[in-house]
Amino acid sequence: MHNIFISGITGRVGRLLVLEILDNDFFHLIGGSCNLNNEFLGKDIGDLINQKKIDIQISNGTPPEKEIDIIIDFSSPESSLSVLEDARSRKIPILIGTTGFNESQLQHIDKISTEVPVLLAPNTSSGIAVLKTIITNSRALFLEDSIIEIEETHHEEKKDSPSGTALDLKETISSHFPNSDITVESFREGTNPGEHTVRVKLANESIELTHKAEDRSIFASGALIGARWLLSKPKGLYRMHDIYSS
Repeated sequence: MHNIFISGITGRVGRLLVLEILDNDFFHLIGGSCNLNNEFLGKDIGDLINQKKIDIQISNGTPPEKEIDIIIDFSSPESSLSVLEDARSRKIPILIGTTGFNESQLQHIDKISTEVPVLLAPNTSSGIAVLKTIITNSRALFLEDSIIEIEETHHEEKKDSPSGTALDLKETISSHFPNSDITVESFREGTNPGEHTVRVKLANESIELTHKAEDRSIFASGALIGARWLLSKPKGLYRMHDIYSS
């Protein structure tokens, strides 16, 4: 089994990852971290998921005594960069599911990926990876100067707007349709785990591709798929669609 560490373990996806890993025969949960102000700091991971204790306490950062094979990070941009430095110094592959990075932070991630395998995944669902593959394979179908709209909806508590997934979709579309006019519109409402629509405007008609996350468990499952894939990769910067196109 491979030792896995969860950065941002107390978050929505972090908790789901705990449940999936504890029922997984490929990964062994070796620890998890949260920020210094979190109520679960120092507590047993079992308390986090309302189950029996598993004798692993939640830490702040990655403990140096832990033998870690891979890190999954769903925290905050600042925390993520700190964990990334640990991953670099210890040569540990890391999957980053955190969103909200600025351009300077993204450049720093790119730089560190020259020393350690990094999977940057603003959305870890397989469906979004498929959506991006459809887009990248559709260049010949639309005009070079197409009007393309991206619409995204998330729960009220989501901090970054537009979402990391929407920005990633925009980057993907821009690289394949460089002359297109691309806009992004964001909505925050209810408990929506995530919905993204790419709309191509034609003369008096439009074509829409929509991905709806019906349950947050898809992000945990997708992250484990990505982590397993990353274990066999050399240093470099990867994206989720690389998994499904290789």
